[in-house]
Amino acid sequence: MKKSLWIWIPLAAVLLTGCSGNDGADSIAEGMTAMENKEYQAALEDFKTAAALGENDAAAYRGEGLALMGLGQYAEAAQAFDTALRATDEKMPNTKRDILYYKATALYKNRDYENTISTCDEILTLNQEGDACYLRGACYMAQGDYDKAKTDFDAAVALSPKDYDLVLDIYGCYQEQKRSADGAPYLENALNIEDSSDEGSYQKARIYFYLEDYDNAQSLLNPLVEKKNGEAMALMAKIYLEEGDTTHARNLWQELISSAGESQTAYNGLVLCDIQDGDYASALENVDKGLALSGEEARQELMYNAIVACERQGDFDTARTKAQEYVEKYPADERGTREYTFLQTR
Repeated sequence: MKKSLWIWIPLAAVLLTGCSGNDGADSIAEGMTAMENKEYQAALEDFKTAAALGENDAAAYRGEGLALMGLGQYAEAAQAFDTALRATDEKMPNTKRDILYYKATALYKNRDYENTISTCDEILTLNQEGDACYLRGACYMAQGDYDKAKTDFDAAVALSPKDYDLVLDIYGCYQEQKRSADGAPYLENALNIEDSSDEGSYQKARIYFYLEDYDNAQSLLNPLVEKKNGEAMALMAKIYLEEGDTTHARNLWQELISSAGESQTAYNGLVLCDIQDGDYASALENVDKGLALSGEEARQELMYNAIVACERQGDFDTARTKAQEYVEKYPADERGTREYTFLQTR
């Protein structure tokens, strides 16, 4: 599990800076909308148009970089971010910081750890931030320099002591290196944070979930589920599914739809229940219901699970078609690419 690593920080406030109603500004706005819809190729063309028209170079090239990241072209994305950085000045410190984070992310995803570290160093000269320390530590971890990684992870936690996502991501880095025992203290320390709020209980339940301590997770979630807390209901449903209790998981997803309205996430939860139960026809029906809703919150998972359901049914032709649609929309997703490659041989 990794942080989103800044692939999509909301851009409304930054990409539209300096827009004046001309064609270049319109292209930036259209590119931003395409990014929100994960239409990365369309977004790339929009940002290229804006750059060609000379509209807000920092925003246009930053947009190009983000679109290229969505397309999985990380080296090219880093180059676009470099161009965007050259268009910044001393009056744009926040913009420069954001672009540096984007660049660091692209380099990290391209496994260019040395240059990621250098970029994080540059961010940290601007301001000491937990995210930059974490990403630099993740690079050291990937390089096998566990002492430097721990130093950066400790610094990140000190700078962001109540960032539960951060400690989960740190633990994930250790997990990937088969050093879970070294990462466990970060989770244990987070569990000891004094926070009796509903949000604190939910976040600690997440930690127990990743530790596969479902009893303690459920103890924290039960009061929240009674309050119809949507995040808690969703996490509880996932726990039931992990335990093989699709009946209770399904009931919670349906209850969530009844109380909070239809959502792609809830329908995807039902799809997972259906797949585990072997009811692939129902799974595909729930996929269709989820995909009929607007938004992108779980569209990618729904599309992927449709491939799985068709494959489990033995309908490899439909699975192959859906896999092709998936990789066209999400070309950077290695899981989907592997599945499509496999299905081409069936």
